[in-house]
Amino acid sequence: MNKEEVKSEADESNRMWASASFVGVLIIIGLPLWWKTTEVYRVTLPYSEISSFDTESHHVATQLKVLANSHHLAEELAGKIRETFKEYDAIKLNIITEVLPGALRQTLESVADEGEATEEVGAVYDLYKHNTFYVVQRTPLFTDVWVGGERVAFFRDAKAVPTLCQALLNWIYQPSILHGARSQLADAARQVRSPGGAEYHIVLSVVHPDPQHLRVDFNAGEVMEDYIGSFVDELSELHNFTLKSQWLHLLDFDFQLKEVRDSSPRGRHFTTRQERLPLLLTRLEARAAHVSQQPALNLALYAVPCAAAPLRVHADEENDSPVQAFMSPKWGGVVLASPTAAECEAGVFKPPVKLVMGTFISQLRKLLGITDKEAIPGAHLDPLRAVSPRRWEVDALLRIRTLEHVTSAERSLKSLAKLLGEISNIVINDEVGVSISEAVTLTAAARAHATAGELRAAYDTARRADTAAETAFMEPSLLALLYFPDDQKYAIYIPLFLPIMFPVVLSLRNLLRWLRGKPAEKEKTE
Repeated sequence: MNKEEVKSEADESNRMWASASFVGVLIIIGLPLWWKTTEVYRVTLPYSEISSFDTESHHVATQLKVLANSHHLAEELAGKIRETFKEYDAIKLNIITEVLPGALRQTLESVADEGEATEEVGAVYDLYKHNTFYVVQRTPLFTDVWVGGERVAFFRDAKAVPTLCQALLNWIYQPSILHGARSQLADAARQVRSPGGAEYHIVLSVVHPDPQHLRVDFNAGEVMEDYIGSFVDELSELHNFTLKSQWLHLLDFDFQLKEVRDSSPRGRHFTTRQERLPLLLTRLEARAAHVSQQPALNLALYAVPCAAAPLRVHADEENDSPVQAFMSPKWGGVVLASPTAAECEAGVFKPPVKLVMGTFISQLRKLLGITDKEAIPGAHLDPLRAVSPRRWEVDALLRIRTLEHVTSAERSLKSLAKLLGEISNIVINDEVGVSISEAVTLTAAARAHATAGELRAAYDTARRADTAAETAFMEPSLLALLYFPDDQKYAIYIPLFLPIMFPVVLSLRNLLRWLRGKPAEKEKTE
């Protein structure tokens, strides 16, 4: 073998090794590096736990203590209550039966009224404990069943058992509303109730369309603290409330009034159609100064000008009350207050504070989820003696909000998991992964607390789970690569890598022949 052949073979070997090195670098280093740097980053998520969620199965457990004069009557009442609630699975009653202690029984038969009897029961049993309700027999009762503001109801005898079961069903526990909260059905209560949240802003707006002719004597800040503040203090364990007040001057509105003659001292009044009232809310929204990320409940006092007073809503034409009011579900309420003829002559209008604020509190009760209680024959519901809600109404609201938050968290997580499965190029960073894992853990803990009857802990945990799930679902980083789908990715990378891959693929044939000991094919030249 001469020197030229040896040199030719060496050159060929160097050329083949250079090709092999280029192919090796491209395939072993370049291709994995490109694959790694272009993959969508996703942290590991608990998909199995999320898929196991069943929004129709969770419930809240509660304790009911039945205290009767005899063990037989207590067991009979417990059996009737279980039969009444057997078709409702959103609430589980843990019924405990006891015979009334002799001293307490004698006291209940001798005290003058039910308020004093409630105090006597409270001296023996803890009426301040959440999620526990007492049914107590009191024979000298003026009605079959009596329900007050504390967590206790009195019944007279065995004949009152059906009425008591109805009171527990429609007033105390309201399982149909709980079912709507769990399944998110648009029932009547849910249509009015505001969405749950950690914080609410309550804004009182005094609308004064005619300040040049009438002065309105109304201290909005003071009445907010005295009435609304006292009301929401009892609900501070559910939400944090921020109270605000403002005046809106010269906000006129065309009610399209119709004058109606009557026998009043003025000889007439004005009516407006109910269909016009939602347009007033649009005007109020345009002028309202409240801007916040937190949900707001709006209360508006509209001081009717003297030229339009007294004003009545057409649906309430026979109502002679100086205050006409209407509600907008989930938004708030409006009170239309008309000055009297004497106030118009004096030029000073002093709205009836108790009537106005009582109307606002009635509206707030519905907006926050406390429903009106329908009358039950044979059952007496003691009227509210203060602005504060009844203690068992707070428990009912805690149960409703707990199921709402748990259901919302589970639905958000299931929707997010489904979305991530359908769209492969959604980025899931560490922060989103932590929020999702936290939401899953908190949801499971909330359900465990609710099943154990730990109502306050269940509500707090469920609200945190809902917040974490919503934070993960609304995370802006999930949208980072949605504008860059796979087809566009390949459309960019193929023109970039294809020219490089052609010589690599063509050189692989000669490289394989050389490795097998066969001479490489030479290009034909003319």
